[in-house]
Amino acid sequence: MSFQGWPEAALDFFEGLERENTKAYWTAHRSVYDHAVLEPMTQLTDDLAADYGPAKIFRPYRDIRFSADKSP
Repeated sequence: MSFQGWPEAALDFFEGLERENTKAYWTAHRSVYDHAVLEPMTQLTDDLAADYGPAKIFRPYRDIRFSADKSP
């Protein structure tokens, strides 16, 4: 399947994450991220791979366990 764009649920996910950038929000909405954000992004990178090579998709959260700066 080729890239068809992001559904409205992807925008809702990021708006919610902006309002509540917590692990609890992330955990509760992980399935929305997987289906509405990650799946279309994977389709897009697969479509573009022939022209630009393989892409890496980075996680949308920041691991602060080993960081001196713990701010979000």
